Amino acid sequence: MNNNSNIINNINEIIKIFDNSKKIIISTHFNPDGDAIGSALALWNYFKINNKDALIIIADDVPKNMQFLEGANKILKFNPKTNLHHIKQADLIILEDMNDYSRSVMLADELQEANAQKIVIDHHIGMNINSNNSLIDSNSSSTGELIWRIFSQISDFKLTKAIAEALYVAIATDTGNFRFPKTTAVLHRIIAELIEGGANPNYLYENVYNQNSFTQMRLLGRALSNLKLLYQGKVCLMALSEKDFRETQTNYRDTEFFVEKTLSIEKVKIGILISEVYQRGEFKISLRSKDDYNVQKVAFALGGGGHINAAGITLKSQSMDNAIDTVLRNIQQIV
Repeated sequence: MNNNSNIINNINEIIKIFDNSKKIIISTHFNPDGDAIGSALALWNYFKINNKDALIIIADDVPKNMQFLEGANKILKFNPKTNLHHIKQADLIILEDMNDYSRSVMLADELQEANAQKIVIDHHIGMNINSNNSLIDSNSSSTGELIWRIFSQISDFKLTKAIAEALYVAIATDTGNFRFPKTTAVLHRIIAELIEGGANPNYLYENVYNQNSFTQMRLLGRALSNLKLLYQGKVCLMALSEKDFRETQTNYRDTEFFVEKTLSIEKVKIGILISEVYQRGEFKISLRSKDDYNVQKVAFALGGGGHINAAGITLKSQSMDNAIDTVLRNIQQIV
């Protein structure tokens, strides 16, 4: 849905639903990124100000570099024994930065079976959730941008520092710090309003990007030492095994932003990071690209998702070599 009049109509309908709801659950995808967490916290802080009973329940831990945001310590990790009843009692469930129940993994059935009215707010292509009141716009840079568009249509909306910081982080992280193609003049005007509302770019950048642990840096060293250039130097492959994580006392969540390093190499157009999650027999694949090299196509072909220049996949494979072969066979189609 990209028609502007439809978007405005849906926003107005969503605002009415916000006003009429009493018990609200906000949720997002597994392995949440800055857009997912920032958007959730912006909504939560808005509902808190307006005395609404709102909770954020997700299937995974809050990333360490998002835990400084106001309200992050209130986010609940799903546990059927302790918080399933909240989902069952809700009259509104907001699913943001996701368009398929499966992306919430162990929360999928509970969210799908809940009797609450559901709203989807997302900027990804494709929609596999039945909802009559959703805001889907693949032309938007981020879910955070869509949340701002909702807030901007609320007549008595007051931008607080907490909301400004959450939305700034959501937008900044999903645009590669305003580098990706959907970084428009309109988006920069939104960012200006968030800064005027209390978002401090330097403070937020430091907390999101410059709070790495010593063990993360050791892991990055291993990743950089194993780089390979492929396809006449257009593709850079970075791979981390279960052994790398074990010996550095880290896990795949510590690799956020590693793949970005590959694109700093001259002539490289596509960067790949493959991380082994040994306990699950899975490999986490992060893809980044420049220009018109569409890694989204590769992700879709392998059951993942994302954007033209940034995408991800969870791949079942018997070995690292098999995972690499599978990814490279698909990468070959876009090089």
